[in-house]
Amino acid sequence: MPDQPAAIMFAWCFSHGRLHRFHPEDPWCTATWIAFTATTEEDALAAKHEAYGDAQFLHHLPAVQQLEVIETAGARQ
Repeated sequence: MPDQPAAIMFAWCFSHGRLHRFHPEDPWCTATWIAFTATTEEDALAAKHEAYGDAQFLHHLPAVQQLEVIETAGARQ
């Protein structure tokens, strides 16, 4: 049986203003990012847009969403 390809996790990084790709067990970015349950980059970007609109960086979000993103990122640490 062939090896299964490694899973990829897509996350929008509000610190770097772009989509990151991680191996779920080894997220290399320690900044402020939100992961999506998407299997493709296109789906991840669509989910990001649905949840956070056109916001690229944290300060582009309303205060309530900024707090949500900060708390989610903090919970990973």
